[in-house]
Parts: sequence; structure tokens; C-alpha cells
Amino acid sequence: MKDGLRFDWYPILQADFIDDLAAEVIATIETARTSTRGVSKASAEKRTQKHLIIAKHLLSALYCAYSTITSKKTPTRVSVIKKTEGYSPNKIQYPTRIHYTFRNFIDVYDALEQLKWISIVKGEVGKGYTRIHSKNRLKATFKNVGLGWFPQTLKASEDLIVLRDKIEVKRTKSSHPKARKKYKKITMATPDTPEVATMADDLLNINQFLTSHCFALNVSDEQLYEIAKVLAGYKKDADNNEDRDTNIDFSRIQLRRIFSQNSLSKGGRFYNGWWQSIPSIYRHHITIDGYKTSEVDYSSVSVRIVYAQAGIDVDPHRDLYDIGLDDWKGRDDPRRKIIKQYMNALMNHHKGDYKLKAPQRKALGLTNKELRSLVLKHHTPIADQLTSNIGGDLQFLDSRIAELVINTLREDDIVVLPIHDSFIVRRGYRSWLETVMKAASKAIIDASVPVRDDGARLIKHFGMDKEQYKKELENHNDDSSSGIVNPNDLDLDSIFKKTLMKDYQSHWDVWKAKDN
Repeated sequence: MKDGLRFDWYPILQADFIDDLAAEVIATIETARTSTRGVSKASAEKRTQKHLIIAKHLLSALYCAYSTITSKKTPTRVSVIKKTEGYSPNKIQYPTRIHYTFRNFIDVYDALEQLKWISIVKGEVGKGYTRIHSKNRLKATFKNVGLGWFPQTLKASEDLIVLRDKIEVKRTKSSHPKARKKYKKITMATPDTPEVATMADDLLNINQFLTSHCFALNVSDEQLYEIAKVLAGYKKDADNNEDRDTNIDFSRIQLRRIFSQNSLSKGGRFYNGWWQSIPSIYRHHITIDGYKTSEVDYSSVSVRIVYAQAGIDVDPHRDLYDIGLDDWKGRDDPRRKIIKQYMNALMNHHKGDYKLKAPQRKALGLTNKELRSLVLKHHTPIADQLTSNIGGDLQFLDSRIAELVINTLREDDIVVLPIHDSFIVRRGYRSWLETVMKAASKAIIDASVPVRDDGARLIKHFGMDKEQYKKELENHNDDSSSGIVNPNDLDLDSIFKKTLMKDYQSHWDVWKAKDN
């Protein structure tokens, strides 16, 4: 029973219905209070404000969980900790705890239970925390609101820079003596330094910018749930898929930076955006403020950084994942993705000896030993670096590049959504993004990393891979009857069709009109 995000990991929504519901919770708490003897008016008001913040946070979490798109079309649950040691307002000393007092939390929780607004699945020791989800009038309210975009309260700057490490998991008595060592990630206390404060303030400004915009998907309801099914089939990858979501929670838009190996010079990539978990074949459908988008990515950026640090110029047209396999088809070769994964994992492996699983080896027609030999042979000048566990250092450098790209475009009032080594912008800003990306890599690593664009897709192109989409364009270009209007730019069958995503977008449209 470990499913369900912790309630404090959700944002606090700024919405009238949340305020109204929270007011009822506070009234219930006050009604149940048996005595206020010895409590001054100022203290009572301060306590009420603390209750109100927790009530809004818990109610926002329940709404976001209810609105999350899942493969089974059922709401997700919210995890709550019902023990005092899970709470502390001291963020520095206890970075992983919920930063409220347990007493104030339990008052709000008990009020929700008294109102009969929550269904409860009690936690068991060692098997997970208590999980809750909405019911009765609370659920009816959420259903009436629907999937909507709402402004969010900004997360505190001290929560935006996360420092992690990993420790070895102790073997059990039944473990095989030669069993592979297992590790688990732990969150460390983030140092209170000027460097961290500067990064946090910068990220706070980025999040303030992001929370005033709307990011959605130009897909039908059926396609939306199809994406959720694909996500549900993914497995967590401790090395490469940090914080990957298995559902689509559109409230996850505030970014944070996660550093690794207990060092502020390793890792540091931007995480927490829902768009980062969307498989690449579906990311073409992402919209920004209702506009179609383009995604531009760096070509083999990690390997090019290694060459740049070694002072070696690399032909920008060279495919660094081409290791001489027979019948190589360039960027469209299906084996290229496996080789890319292998090389990135190799650089992140603590012993520099990462091994592919059997299905991947079969697809390549190589043993792990043969693959390693080929990779190191084709990259002889940097072979030692590729096996020296430099992944964290490379991620830090590409995070600095990403930071420069995001902030440069933000200064021009352009939203950019980061996906580590690629970026999504409104379609009309693609050329400027490409220019900024090339300049940013030159500024940070003193090398110009080539970039490539993968354009937007329409609803009718849903699920098409690059080769299929390319053929679709060729067929259109060969059709002389297209006329002046490009039918490839229109979704004629879906313009007037009501969808979850259109409803979501309409909430932002209304808010934006009022804001202006």
C-alpha cells in the first residue's frame, strides 16, 4: 500500500472552491474545540491561520489527486503521516519531514473525517502510510469543478534545492553471497550557503513565471488516457528516471533542482514538471497557453561535454552513438536508442561497468563485453572518462546550460519547458530557442553542441513515430489539391469537440482575462 503522493508534495491552489471548503473545515474545528481558556485572542487567530493553511494544502492535494489522469480512470490517493515524528517546522534539521506541526495537522484531519469528506485506508507498519481520497460532498464538489487550471501558491525557496545521496541497503540473511548490491536514495540537509540561496531565488522566479501559464495536451480524452496507460507500464529507473510520474498530474509545474552524491556540483537538473514524464512520441502534443509547440534537443550532449572538457573538437555532424554496427541507419536506427542509454548509464555507473539486459543485448546482437569494447574503441580519446563515474559532473554542466537557456528566454517573456537536454517552446519561438541553446553550450562548456527540432503534432498524428510522421508530410506535400490552407495545420475533426484538455485550458483563459 505504498501508492499515493504525500499531501505536502502537492501545491496549494488559489481557488474559490478551496477557500470555501477550508472555511467549513475551520468552522468544524472551532465547533469541536472544548475550551479556549488561557489562550489569548492573538494566539487563537495565529492558530486558526495555521489550521487554514493546512486545510487548504490538504484539500488542494485531494483535488489534485482526484483530477490526476490515471490509466484506470480512477482518482489517486493522498498519503498522510499520522505520527508526530513525521512532522517538524524545522526544514533545515528535518528536510524530509512534513513542515507543519502534528497537532495542527491532526486537527484538520479529524475535521475532514468528522465532515465525512474522506475515505481512509489505514497504513500498516512497514507497508505504507495512511492514504485518503475524497468522498460524499467533497467528491461531488470536485466533480462539479472538473479538471481545471488554477493559480498556485509558490513553494518556499528552501524546498526548491534538494541534495541527495545513496546508501547501500543491507543484505538479508537469505541474500545470495554474489547478489548485486542494492542502494536507496536519501535526502540530505541542503547547506545554508549564499550559493544555494542564489539558486533557490532564481528557481523561485522561474516558478513564478511558470505558474502564470497553462501547459496542456492537444489530444482527445481517449488519447489522454492512452498516454496514462503507457506511463503506468513504466518502471522506475533509479539511475535515469528521477521522480518519474506514472500518472498525469497537471498541477506539477513548479520545478526544483536535485543534486546527487551529497554534492552541489553533481546533478542539479530541473525536475517535477509533468511534461518530463510524457514519452517523447507524445510530447509533440504539448501546448503552451493553447499554442502548439516545438521541442528542440541537444545532440548527444553528455558525450560532447566529455570531448569538450578534454579539449577535443568534434564534428557537429558526427553521430556519437554510431559505433560501427552493420546496416546502420543513422538517427532513425532503432539500435541507436539502446546505445545511447548504455553510454549514459555507463557514465553514471559507480564502477563504470554497466550491463544491458538480455532483450537489449539481443536487439544489438552483442554481448555486454563486445558492446563495451566497441564503445570504448570508437571513443578512444575519452575512454577513461566514460568509465570514471562522471555522470553527476556531466549532469551538473548540462543543468547549468539548461538554467542559462531558461533564464535567457524568460527575460524575453518566453516560456520554456525543460526536459534535461531538450526544451519545449511555442512553435513561433523555435528559431530563437535554437540560437540560445547553441550560445548557452558555448558559454558553459566552450563548445557548440548541435541541436535539432522535432515539430508539433496534431491530434490526427497521435502515436506516430518520426518515420510515420515524415511519410505523412511527404504525402501531403505531394498532394497538389491542398490549396493555400495547409490541412496539416488543422484538426478539423476536433475543433468543436468538448474534451478534458479544452476544459482545463478554458479555466486558464478565464483567469488570464481577469488578470489582464
